[in-house]
This record gives sequence, structure tokens and C-alpha cells, in this order.
Amino acid sequence: LKRIRKVLQGKFHGNPMHVAVVISNCLREERRILAAANMPVQGPLEKSLQNSSVSERQRNVEHKVAAIKNSVQMTEQDTKYLEDLQDEFDYRYKTIQTMDQGDKNNALMNQEVLTLQEMLNSLDFKRKEALNKMTQIVNETDALVSSALMEELRDWQRRQQIACIGGPLHNGLDQLQNCFTLLAESLFQLRRQLEKLEEQSTKMTYEGDPIPMQRAHLLERVTFLIYSLFKNSFVVERQPCMPTHPQRPMVLKTLIQFTVKLRLLIKLPELNYQVKVKASIDKNVSTLSNRRFVLCGTHV
Repeated sequence: LKRIRKVLQGKFHGNPMHVAVVISNCLREERRILAAANMPVQGPLEKSLQNSSVSERQRNVEHKVAAIKNSVQMTEQDTKYLEDLQDEFDYRYKTIQTMDQGDKNNALMNQEVLTLQEMLNSLDFKRKEALNKMTQIVNETDALVSSALMEELRDWQRRQQIACIGGPLHNGLDQLQNCFTLLAESLFQLRRQLEKLEEQSTKMTYEGDPIPMQRAHLLERVTFLIYSLFKNSFVVERQPCMPTHPQRPMVLKTLIQFTVKLRLLIKLPELNYQVKVKASIDKNVSTLSNRRFVLCGTHV
């Protein structure tokens, strides 16, 4: 007690109001904790209804992710059809160019020109249709990532926090990884389709071609969604804990090593290598601390 008294006198000497504010904040936090502890505990029925609601929400997210994946597969077929249609148009057009001048005036030639015009109209319609479908996919993905998927991720993080203070073990990370991975695959596939459309437009363009007008903006949105997806997919699967007490996360002793497990929720063949992570502790905190940790064998 004498030691504590000396510390308090040395730190708050001449500033009793600051001591009063600190004590008041501590008492307020104590009342909040007691009020939370006195809340009625959920019974089996309430817990069952809550778990059912969470499961239904997870199934809804998985259903939307699967629908986006199927839509991207359909636009893949549309892109291939556009490529075949353009090749056929190019072949017919070059055939006409190689015909003799006398042959260009007959009825067969006129019929071929009409056929080319119909093919060009169909090509223009299919390009616009494919871009509209891609725009719809991007809109649906953006809405899903920013709302339902992020809500699922925050819910998992909340369950992890509760597990760190003695709550039930959290789960659901595998389902989240499946959703993140499928969305990443769909976005990368969509980006490749946009690149193919650019190649087609480079080979053949015309007045009112929708690809130069819409492709750049769509590609920018897809790239941003990929960035956002990767940024949010990097999570702490297991919170810091000492090797001697792995079942007690967030309880660390000074001058004792601790471990932490990270996880990237996007599993793609292109990323099938060990990810290197640089660890650091923020020293620019508002209050000074005398705590010392051992991180990778280095005192910080």
C-alpha cells in the first residue's frame, strides 16, 4: 500500500481532479459490467432461435455467392459466343474484300452485305447484353460484400471475442473461407472476360461500340472489389496466447514469448505459397506503458 501511495502521489500530485475523473470512469465501467452480468440469461429456446437465425443468414449468403458464380459462368459462355461471332463476321468481310469488282455488283453480293449487316447488329446487341450482365454481377457482388458478407465476418469476430473470455468455441470460418474464395474466383474470372472483350474491340470496333465506353469503368470496379475482398479476408484465426497456456488467449505475461495464428480466407492456386507477415507493435500510444513483450525473440 505504501508503494501504491507513493506512485499515486508522484503521478497525480497537485492534480486531484484527474484522480477523481479516473476513479469516476472506473466506477462507471464497473456499473456497466455488473448491469451486463445481471441481464437475463438466454434459455434453450432463445439460443435455438438465435442459432437458427444465424444459420439461415449463412445459407442466404452462400446461396447468393453460388448465384454470382453461376452468373459469371454464363457470361463466360457469352464472351466465347461473341468471339466466335466476331471471327465469322471477320471471315465473311475479308471474303467480300477479295472478290472481283464485277462480282460485287450481283445479287449474291448484295445478299452477303445484308447478312453482314445483320451479323454486325447481332454483335452489337450481344456486346451490350454481355456488358449489362457483367454490370449486374458487379452490383450484386458489391452489395453482398459490403453488407451480408461483412456482417457474417463481424459476427464471427464477435464470437471469437466471447470465446476468449470463456464462451463457447467459435466456428464458421470454413464457411466464410468458401464464400470469400468463390467470390474471388468469380471476380478474377470476370476480369479475364473484360480483358477478352478489350481484345475483341481492338480487332474490330465501330461507331457506338459499347466496349470502349463501359469496359474501363467496370474493370476499375472489379479491381477495387478484389482489393476489398483480400483486405477483409486477412483475419486473426487464433488470438495471441502463450505456448504454455494455449487455451487462455489474450492472457500474456511480460518477457514471455507468445504466438498468434493468421489466416487468409481466399484459397486460390495462384496463392499456394507461404505468406510472409511483418509483425510490429504500435508504440505511438496515448499513454505510456512499462510493459515489455518478446516478439520473434526481440524485446519491444
